[in-house]
Amino acid sequence: MFEQEILELLPHRPPMLLINEIVSLSQSQSEALVALKDQPPFSSGSEAVPAWVGLEYMGQTAALIAGYQQREGYCEPHLGFLLGCRNYTTNVSQFELGVPLLISAEQATVVGESLATFKCTIANFETRTHYAQALLSVFRQPLREITSQV
Repeated sequence: MFEQEILELLPHRPPMLLINEIVSLSQSQSEALVALKDQPPFSSGSEAVPAWVGLEYMGQTAALIAGYQQREGYCEPHLGFLLGCRNYTTNVSQFELGVPLLISAEQATVVGESLATFKCTIANFETRTHYAQALLSVFRQPLREITSQV
C-alpha cells in the first residue's frame, strides 16, 4: 500500500517504490514510513531485508523533498540521480520484517541547480532506535536542459 501523495511526488513505481507513507514533508525535510510487510522487495523470501537496501529507502525519502519543491514551485522540474553516498553506517546487518522503519532526510546543501546533499537516517518507527545514517549526493538536471539537447 502506498499513499497517493507518494505516487504524485515520486517517479518510482512498484516493485521499486519502497516507501509506503509520508510522515512529514517540507521544502527541506522529509520523513517516510517503510512498512516491511508481506515479503517486500529484496527480502528474497527471508524474514529480513539487507541493510544496504537502506540507501534506496534514503534516496526515495530525499526525492520526496524534490517532488515537494517542484509541486510548490520552489524549483523547476528536474531529474535526480543518486551520485553517491558518504559514510553509510549501520548497526544492523538487516531490517527485520514486521518492524516499521522511519526514514528521515534533510537537505543539507544545494549548489546551483545541479547538486544537492541530504543527511539521512533510518530508525525503528515505534521505538526510534537508530539503525543507520548517511550523507547522499544527488545530481539534479533541469528538464529544460534535457529537452533542449534532443
